[in-house]
Amino acid sequence: MLFTEVPFADRFHLTRESGFDYLEFWSWKDKDIRKINELCRVYDLKVASFSGDQPFSMVDQNQQEDYIAFVQESIETAKFLKCDNLVIHSNALGENGVVINHYDNIANTQKIAVMFDVLKTLAPLAEKANVNLALEALNTIVDHTGNFLASTEGAAEIVRLVNSSHIKILYDVYHMQIMEGNIINTLNQYIDVIGYIHIADVPGRHEPGTGEINFANVMKTLQELNYDGVIGFELTPLHDSKKAVRSIKNI
Repeated sequence: MLFTEVPFADRFHLTRESGFDYLEFWSWKDKDIRKINELCRVYDLKVASFSGDQPFSMVDQNQQEDYIAFVQESIETAKFLKCDNLVIHSNALGENGVVINHYDNIANTQKIAVMFDVLKTLAPLAEKANVNLALEALNTIVDHTGNFLASTEGAAEIVRLVNSSHIKILYDVYHMQIMEGNIINTLNQYIDVIGYIHIADVPGRHEPGTGEINFANVMKTLQELNYDGVIGFELTPLHDSKKAVRSIKNI
């Protein structure tokens, strides 16, 4: 979402030039993975995460085998890239993050049961590969209408039940500010299962300082909680990427 002013391959040197050590992207099937690996070597960068499940839905029992197989393939790709994290979701996302199927015909209890079965199956595979699966709840008000997993509590309950060192939640400050607010209390309550964090301000999903979130206090809380995971800036620059980077560095 940053440096989209230039072609994908040109964003790597801008990432390094801007002082970042890590980068992340969404889908991987449509990208030249070997080229990404080479660009990371040239610019001394590391892939922090990418989407591990994009074509399939975790809540759909009919897609269970396909979902697991795709995540397994994503794990192998992550190992090749020396990437420690894969982002996973309850529902498959299409272009611009549109939820492909809302599954209104499936009861919520069944969706939870299927998600638990899938994650329980994937847990030993992730542990063996030493790749973390980060389960992300999304907002259903602005960006992802129809997505099943839409709360920190819901994601944390499933992850705690699965009880794997390599399955955590991705806490997206932007999504969860829209859905539930209460960011600092939420971080304190669920820090034991938070393995990855995304940051963008609300409204607009722009850089810190453009909206309503007090990121200075959010970052202070993370320091006090000794959070040592990744913080990714998954945001759309309000004006341009260089200005957004300056705002990011100011927090």
